[in-house]
Amino acid sequence: MEQILLKVENLNIEFHDHDVPERVVNQLNMVLHQGEILGIVGESGSGKTTLLNILAALDRPTGGQVLLDGKSMSKVREKEMTAFRRNNLGFVFQDFNLLDTFSLQDNIFLPLVLGGKDYKEMKRRLLRESEPSMLKHLCHIILRRNYIGRV
Repeated sequence: MEQILLKVENLNIEFHDHDVPERVVNQLNMVLHQGEILGIVGESGSGKTTLLNILAALDRPTGGQVLLDGKSMSKVREKEMTAFRRNNLGFVFQDFNLLDTFSLQDNIFLPLVLGGKDYKEMKRRLLRESEPSMLKHLCHIILRRNYIGRV
């Protein structure tokens, strides 16, 4: 059996609009194993981004818990959360959130610098055999997004 990477138990997400609670996620339970792909679809305003923010430990749920690789996100202290996200999660934002004054390499290196990696380690990660297709894809995206002079 594949390792469980993400487990969600009885997740509730609630907003308060003028002191009136509105539940956008109600008692969600799910398991995502290593190698599986999950798609989240729904109408605009249905809570997709809110759910993703909670799964990525950017926000906290109203109730229930999220376990990433067996670790409960509710038990990770706020001070440790940034390092946890940097070292354990990867994000691909809809608008890419690249720094347009940085080169592609510098955009890739930034989280590694923040993580205290040395230059040799950063170069090794950048040039790993498994990453050329990712770099090619990123270059294509960046070229499409008018970053031509900065790649």
